[in-house]
Amino acid sequence: MASRPHHQAPAVDRSVGEHFSCSLSAVVIARVHDFGGDVAVESVLRRAGSTHGRAYLCDIANWMAYDEAVALLRAGALVTHHPAFAQAVGEDSGRRLSASPVAALLRSLGSPEAVYRTIAATAQKYSTVSTLEAGECAPGQAAVVARQVDGFDRSAEHCAWTRGLLATVPLLFGLELAVVEHETCAAYGADACHYRVRWSAGAAAAQPTTDQQLDMLRDQLHAMHERLHSVFQTAADLISGGDVDEVLARIADRAATEVRAPRHLLAVRLSSEGPLHRHHRGFSAEEADAAVSAVLSRPPEELPSSWLAVPIRSGRSDYGILLAAYPEHSCFLPGERELLEVYARYAASALDGASALQEAQSRYGQSSALLELARVLAEAGTSSEIARRLAESVPVVVDCDQVAVYVWDEMKTELVRAAVTEHRDGPPPAVELARWAPDRGTTLAALIADPNTEPIFIDETTGQSAHREALRRLGFEATIMVPLVSSGELLGMLTVAVRDRPERLAPSSDLLDRLSGVGAQASTALGNGRLVDVITHQALHDQLTGLANRGRFTAELRTAVGHAHDSQRLAALFYLDLDQFKPVNDELGHETGDALLVAVAQRLRHCTRADDVVARLGGDEFAVLVSGVTEAEIDGVAERLASGFDEPFEVGGSRLRISASIGRSTYPADAPDADGLLRRADEAMFAHKRGRTVARHSPAPPVSR
Repeated sequence: MASRPHHQAPAVDRSVGEHFSCSLSAVVIARVHDFGGDVAVESVLRRAGSTHGRAYLCDIANWMAYDEAVALLRAGALVTHHPAFAQAVGEDSGRRLSASPVAALLRSLGSPEAVYRTIAATAQKYSTVSTLEAGECAPGQAAVVARQVDGFDRSAEHCAWTRGLLATVPLLFGLELAVVEHETCAAYGADACHYRVRWSAGAAAAQPTTDQQLDMLRDQLHAMHERLHSVFQTAADLISGGDVDEVLARIADRAATEVRAPRHLLAVRLSSEGPLHRHHRGFSAEEADAAVSAVLSRPPEELPSSWLAVPIRSGRSDYGILLAAYPEHSCFLPGERELLEVYARYAASALDGASALQEAQSRYGQSSALLELARVLAEAGTSSEIARRLAESVPVVVDCDQVAVYVWDEMKTELVRAAVTEHRDGPPPAVELARWAPDRGTTLAALIADPNTEPIFIDETTGQSAHREALRRLGFEATIMVPLVSSGELLGMLTVAVRDRPERLAPSSDLLDRLSGVGAQASTALGNGRLVDVITHQALHDQLTGLANRGRFTAELRTAVGHAHDSQRLAALFYLDLDQFKPVNDELGHETGDALLVAVAQRLRHCTRADDVVARLGGDEFAVLVSGVTEAEIDGVAERLASGFDEPFEVGGSRLRISASIGRSTYPADAPDADGLLRRADEAMFAHKRGRTVARHSPAPPVSR
């Protein structure tokens, strides 16, 4: 490289601003502390002349100026005597922050090359003073070009830190650290920094061990847990005691951690006539005023592309906006809008509780009950948890004998009872309504066609005759049905019923207000519960076939072995590998190959029992777990799996005839633990495949017409 040239003074002030995420300083401090403890950390902060305290620099939601970041890297190198300190800090970032919200977002892109392809947006999570462009990206290699934003020169420390950070991407997917070649460097006279990244991928990559797979899954689940905990805690914050502005500050702080950007703004009104409450980070007061005015007065398509603005609204009210913002040359990753929307919905749910609480305090004596219901719903996660908590909590708000919560099932096109709570001693009713189909001409059919949140009262004289008859058979004298609607879609139904003293459910403004508050909170919570259901399902299932993925299968296998040990029953594992899958991919294309994998998955489901776990472990490898069974039952599953490939598969107009090599292991006869079972089944499968290969003189054509 050429000697480093003398740079002119920068055109902007590099000593102030939001130029680097404090994820850099957090890793610097952690690495220095590992080297020399608190004394070494204080020495680095003193040498760097840092204007921020240690607590600020360790909060990865904060940002700092360019000069401070470079000074910390230089001071860290001096104190630790590490010749490549800046690059080591970049590499440490991938390791130390593997379970952070940013790592979870990048991991969701699916592969290292996908992360490198989106490097322009990805890089903004760490620094806004350079632009990174992706060149050729393919499995195992990528080219990246880095250029400084106008007004900033590029330091050697910044280049080295970028090199280390680029090397960590494969770690997110259980692979080894990448090798990064720094071909040209802007800090030493080149017009840009050119990086060539290489890593082991595909067949060349070493298969992660079971422990590595579990560590990667643990990081994913930890990041998901932290993300969900953060939004749930936000909801709890909003309805807790304390000044509203203090609560809003905590929300904006959490949003800054979840959706990384130098600037954040939260602005809400609890009522249309109420004062505007706001909290901002990175904006001046004047800039915050201008941002609020721009967001509220202009359509989304006219806002800067570097802004991500989502409404904080519910069926009850439109409260305001939540905004994350970058400088003009930056952009957001696709998944960040959905994350910020989930976050805003939880804030809206909690604001529903706060708004309802304000109204109740001024008009009724139900404030404590509504507050408790809001707390309970804010803490729930999945749809089933929300339904259960709602059924348990509503009687505190409404005097009744039974509460039932029904959730709309898209697959079955009917309401399915998800939770029911009885609040009266005595025998259960002789008749129960577990499912509710939208028959023609019924209230439910009308609600599906035109959803609304108006409560429906039913007693001996009010409501449709079919409803009154159902009421009589169920033993109720009066019922109120509260539709749970969000964004114009019927999500479910809440019913409250009484067996005597029907005047308890007589329509009144008091009761209507309480039910409206309950319905608004429940609708928003149930809508968010659906999103949590989707996130949870995606984390545990193969996206192509819908079967359990390797992570879930490993956990199920360990659980099954534990139960088999305690119950003295058997557990068996079948490991399947398709024999003629590669010719299908080569001759008919990957789309046909994917369709065949889906068809195999469906066939395996038909060959197994409802309680068996069927998984796709990767590629054309599948596994089946049966537990709590006898030898005869295991033999029965083995026979069905073997015969499941007798008939060809109908895929895209072709009849594909393939077979499978199947290995089998049984606990406790073949192995004492889950890892041993998986290994023995894998070995048995390969032995089976070798035998089939020797016996077969020529491969059978995979396609027949």
